[in-house]
Amino acid sequence: MSNDEEWAKQVLAKDPTEKPPRVRMSDFSPEVERLTDLCDLVMEAIRTMAGLKGVKPGPPRPMPRPVTALERARRRKRERTHKSLVARMLPHEAANGAGSR
Repeated sequence: MSNDEEWAKQVLAKDPTEKPPRVRMSDFSPEVERLTDLCDLVMEAIRTMAGLKGVKPGPPRPMPRPVTALERARRRKRERTHKSLVARMLPHEAANGAGSR
């Protein structure tokens, strides 16, 4: 694969800020989805119990799930809308690149 020119072009054309999904969609079966939900619920119960004992629990961190193409498209659209709004409201920030995140 390292000598495949088409693959190299696709990798270079990919958005560098887009991280690869941590969980592949092909590995996320209905059973894995239920186990992931169960883990999230157990972690939430642990946070609740810690809160009852006076410990301030940290923010919840759900188990990783696959990201669908629709979710990625929605995120890119949201980022474009944000950048457009920053460019209109704060043109000096958009020109300096500080508004793009």
